Amino acid sequence: MKKLLSLILFSAFATLMVAQTYEVETIHESPAGSKGLNIVVLSEGYTANQMSRFRRESEALADSFFSHRPWKEYKDYINFYRVPVASNKTGAGLTPDKPIDNVYGTCFGTSGVDRMPWPTNWNKVYEVLNATVPSHDMVIIFINMNKYGGGGGSGFVCMSNFRSGYWVNDYFQTMIHEAGHALGDLADEYWYDGRERPNQTKVSDPERVKWKNWLDLDGIGIYPYEESPSWYRPHQNCQMRYLGQRYCNVCLEALVEKIHQKVSPLVGFEPENKTRINMDPSTEQATFKLHLITPKPNSIKVIWKIDGQTIEGQEDTLFTVDFSTLENPSSTHLLTARIEDRSPYLLVDNHDKKHYTTVTWRFSKEEETDAIQVVEAEEDEFVVYPLPFSDHLTVERRNSNESFSTRIIDMDGKILSEATGHEAVTINTNDLPRGIYIIQTVVRGQVVISQKVMKVF
Repeated sequence: MKKLLSLILFSAFATLMVAQTYEVETIHESPAGSKGLNIVVLSEGYTANQMSRFRRESEALADSFFSHRPWKEYKDYINFYRVPVASNKTGAGLTPDKPIDNVYGTCFGTSGVDRMPWPTNWNKVYEVLNATVPSHDMVIIFINMNKYGGGGGSGFVCMSNFRSGYWVNDYFQTMIHEAGHALGDLADEYWYDGRERPNQTKVSDPERVKWKNWLDLDGIGIYPYEESPSWYRPHQNCQMRYLGQRYCNVCLEALVEKIHQKVSPLVGFEPENKTRINMDPSTEQATFKLHLITPKPNSIKVIWKIDGQTIEGQEDTLFTVDFSTLENPSSTHLLTARIEDRSPYLLVDNHDKKHYTTVTWRFSKEEETDAIQVVEAEEDEFVVYPLPFSDHLTVERRNSNESFSTRIIDMDGKILSEATGHEAVTINTNDLPRGIYIIQTVVRGQVVISQKVMKVF
């Protein structure tokens, strides 16, 4: 018995020692590195001698993805990887009770739907992902099988490499549709699933429907589902209803919001914290820089302020400080850059959430050396929501536990309400009448965000 136990333990140890390793290959890399939106393609039903085909088809998959809005505009925010793992058999099982010897146990017929493939071996899925791209945002399980099918949700897409000519120029339309589920939590618009989604609601009041800002633009309305008239969708011909269509404006906004939640447009800045830079003594000028990821076409706007005063005419990524124009040039000064994406896919003045990235430098001039001493330089991320607001207004701070305050000011400059917190500050606004206000966020006594907001209801 002891000998048998020793053999079992040795076998388990040997298994750990020869644990399988997996290779991750990059199809497209974001300047944000691992902080980008990470999409991973897993091979399913490709045998060892079919891996060159998987590589070709995964690249075609990426090309298709980046040809559709909003992914083509935000391509530089996204990493696209593939993980080639060979199956012993080609394709996938036709029903869940008849799996084949592929990697992830993927079978069609999930939940009794013939065209719905889904993996059954989730332990293997996560084993491979954790060994390659643990910070994945969307995973595409790509089946080597000429049978139409696809499914998606909760960050996963499962689809075949089906070719039929059914869709003109793009047989990966299933992926575009399923990515709406996986990344944007979008609902199907050809049938309702009975819960609130960005593009599905039980609210029919034009003043309260979640996509009220888009009503009457590009076909956006409040359309009942035929099979359940108490539920509504925003469009009649969206990609989430019919393959081959584009995402409607409501769905585009939800997908861009996902990008904003995940990826900062700021890659880096110069000078960094606690550094010393030489200044040109002949000009008394010093340059501060931002390294940004920009959509194409560029919709990033940077607002520069020095000592609380907005400076117009500066470039988005460069700011030149001219000490000859500053009051008390030898004192400590504050330079802030507020970075905001004004994408046309968002109704910026009325988008539900506003994302701000800020960089703040505190610096002074060394009179004897003509150098700039950067006392402090730091990045912050803030989210303001809901916009417009009714009974409350919240500001979240993403990457710091330091205390900050938020205040609401009327148009005459009077502070009406103020609150302090760490990760988030919420102000009750029930007592405020409808109208336009200013919300300010203050860190260490300095205003880093100041914007107009609207109260409704």
